[in-house]
Amino acid sequence: MALTKDRATAYREGIEIEYPVAAVKIYAGSMVCINAAGYAAPAADTVNFKFVGVALEQVDNSTGQAGDKTIRVRRSGVFEFKASSIAQSDVGKQMYVVNDETFDESNPGQGILCGILTKFISATRGWLDIGSGVKPTLAAASADALTVSDGGDFFPAATDTVPEQIQALAGDLIPITIPRYTGWVKDGTDKQLVGPKVELNYPCRIKRGYANLGTAPGADKTLLIKFGADTMITIAGTDTQGEGESLDIAVAANADLLSAAGGVLLNETAAGAAANLDLVLMVARDDGV
Repeated sequence: MALTKDRATAYREGIEIEYPVAAVKIYAGSMVCINAAGYAAPAADTVNFKFVGVALEQVDNSTGQAGDKTIRVRRSGVFEFKASSIAQSDVGKQMYVVNDETFDESNPGQGILCGILTKFISATRGWLDIGSGVKPTLAAASADALTVSDGGDFFPAATDTVPEQIQALAGDLIPITIPRYTGWVKDGTDKQLVGPKVELNYPCRIKRGYANLGTAPGADKTLLIKFGADTMITIAGTDTQGEGESLDIAVAANADLLSAAGGVLLNETAAGAAANLDLVLMVARDDGV
């Protein structure tokens, strides 16, 4: 129910806070995590552990039940701890929990943030500002853990994480349309399709091609639509349409798909002049795989 009058709300600074302790012993001055069940435990690179601060006292609950005792934990400040292997250049970088007295600049496995290195002492010791570990930034989260609710409107239901959806978008085919090209000579040799520059600023691959002719090649005659040495589409006889749907032709970044060397070529059986080609190429970003 929403308030209808002033409320005397309890307040505390939040620098120190108490947590119920798991059935473990926690030493004063150690880094502390909350386990998956919500109880305080010695910091460790363990699944579902979350760093919460530094123990202000020793609490031994190793012979009790989880929650029988509580521990006071400091949630902010700069503390000196051991390090696995750090360097002066790591100052200002986020650090990760290795164990209850050790941190490192490299994620040892679970990526449990415990603060920022504020002062380098040696390769195995430094001063850690734990505030950003208790309140980690979004950048520290794994992109694979960021799910997106789409309801199947734009992506398959299983494509539900940020990386998967970015990869799906990057793999979408881009249509490149060359309308009403006209005037190539039918003499059985390759003719360059010339037109305005069509360039993409990244490597791509031609995956499909679709063509429509104003005039069919004619009986016993054939038009080959090529990209360099690769034939994309063949239209023969009285047909006026053709397609290639199993293509995989590499195109370099910033290459002109039309008039550059190795671009779109037309080769039609000898018989005068041809006219009116509508061509659509479907390309995808080349991911290098």
